[in-house]
Amino acid sequence: MHPIDLATTNSLRPTSPLPASIQPCFKFTGDQQELTPSIAELVAQKTAQKEFFYGIEIMAQNEGKAHCVDFHDFLPLLPSFISFVWLKQFTDAIRRTGNFDDVTSIQLIPHLNSHIAAMPHLSLYRLTQQHVDAFAALNLSNVLVVRGDSLDEQQDYRYAYQVVEYLRRVRGDNISIAVGGYPEGYTSLTSDAPNKTQDMKYLKQKIDVGANLIITQLCYSGDKIIEFIKDARIAGITVPILVGIIVPYSFANYQIIERITGVRLSPEARIEVEQLSSDDTKVKDYFVQLMVRIIQQILEADLGIYGIQFFTLNHIEPTVEVLRELRLRGIPKETAADD
Repeated sequence: MHPIDLATTNSLRPTSPLPASIQPCFKFTGDQQELTPSIAELVAQKTAQKEFFYGIEIMAQNEGKAHCVDFHDFLPLLPSFISFVWLKQFTDAIRRTGNFDDVTSIQLIPHLNSHIAAMPHLSLYRLTQQHVDAFAALNLSNVLVVRGDSLDEQQDYRYAYQVVEYLRRVRGDNISIAVGGYPEGYTSLTSDAPNKTQDMKYLKQKIDVGANLIITQLCYSGDKIIEFIKDARIAGITVPILVGIIVPYSFANYQIIERITGVRLSPEARIEVEQLSSDDTKVKDYFVQLMVRIIQQILEADLGIYGIQFFTLNHIEPTVEVLRELRLRGIPKETAADD
């Protein structure tokens, strides 16, 4: 749930600034036609049917070009939606022009809408009321509202619930609004120690003013995720919760994710990964198996949670490997059409 600054994240750094216009790069399957654009409706339907589903989160561009996604790679079970990380460079572009014309994720939404539900993230950092009005005027079907790690005196909103409340008022039921949830409390290398009780209070506030669903921050502990879900229900939060999952593909990649999010493995698990750190394949396999176990644990806990959000950082293969492993374990359950 943290905006990403490509200029300061070593292995994710672009080689050129964000372009004013970007050429989309998606390959769709024959099944991706005229799907519902509302993620809130989609998630509610899947949850009511107790049907396993997932979405993918990507960065909209690599090295000044649109990131390419071939949805055939995910067959036989396609993602139900796609979301786009907020890059801090997007904020710079909006501050320069006053609108969202140079925001890559916004440019790509029209190319996706007739094939898959698409959701941009929106960070509050340095946004004014004029900027938020400009976003509302785009008439998008979905958004994930995040506060961001940093605050600026020039921004008009300091808390995510304020933007959730405003968008719900001006857009009514014509927009699906997702917000972040934090199984370990809000973690960041620039924030104070997490306060899970306070964070749950803030989360309830975001739901009360109009958010439709929650996507959790990544977490390397199934027990902590389950505890968070139970605490949310005890707090009176009834909206669907999707569990955020990430699969680091090397020890260096794990360290980058740790710097961005402040989320860490347990000391024991980190020792295990450090022992594998010289072999990227073994590290990736470790995290694939860990995430498969976590997803199984959450599904078996019977908490009414059926949706997973994969944070890919534009590396699709580890996610595909998790999906393969889940399928081998009967998730989702086979149907006659699959046989």
